[in-house]
Amino acid sequence: MWVAIVVAAGEGRRMGFKKQFLDLAGRPMWLRSVEAMISGGADEIVVVASPGDVHRMQEEARVAGRELHFAEGGETRHASVVSGVKCALELMARHQVDPARSAFAIHDAARPFVAEEDVRRVFEAAIRFGGAVLGTPCRDTVKRVEGGLVQETVPRDNLFLAETPQAIRADLVSRVYLERPYSADDSPTDDSGAMEAAGVPVVAVTSTAFNGKITTPADLDYARWLARERWGRAEHADWTRV
Repeated sequence: MWVAIVVAAGEGRRMGFKKQFLDLAGRPMWLRSVEAMISGGADEIVVVASPGDVHRMQEEARVAGRELHFAEGGETRHASVVSGVKCALELMARHQVDPARSAFAIHDAARPFVAEEDVRRVFEAAIRFGGAVLGTPCRDTVKRVEGGLVQETVPRDNLFLAETPQAIRADLVSRVYLERPYSADDSPTDDSGAMEAAGVPVVAVTSTAFNGKITTPADLDYARWLARERWGRAEHADWTRV
């Protein structure tokens, strides 16, 4: 069983609005990310949302004809993922599947363009090795800077830029997410980091296509353009009314 946990609990402080609701060719961005995970083979989807957004997302999913599960986000990204993981564990227990043959993949709602084949490869790698992270080998020259001055050039041969999804085999989930409490100050910034800290081997899976994260206002125009190129002007529900 493959469960995708789509983290869509952001408050939009950097953007000035909640970017998970950005319209991309007739779908809100969070739903595009959900559909990418479904296309990649996910059997169940858990969406982690801010408590105030759950009803809106449930309605948007209903309009789109998607049956999804929802969990409420926490104070940090890791806390939000833990909430999603607990929901995913309940689903797995309900289906009575073998944890050693199941995996959870955590994906940022702000990465709607991930390739379905890459999603599938991450799930498969997690089941085989324990953990997996999608990403891209570093191609740029990297500088370490302190106080505005370059201190050194960092060798890039072994550097890997992490993306999502990042997946874990289900029989290792408790060890990483339930047995290791984190405070807001020491919370891991991604799931691969949490797996590494718990001693879970993590395989680097190289992206085969653009999987950029929509993070700043400068990303918006490119995201809208790429959405039109990829999906055209899909049938457009009026998302402002659901």
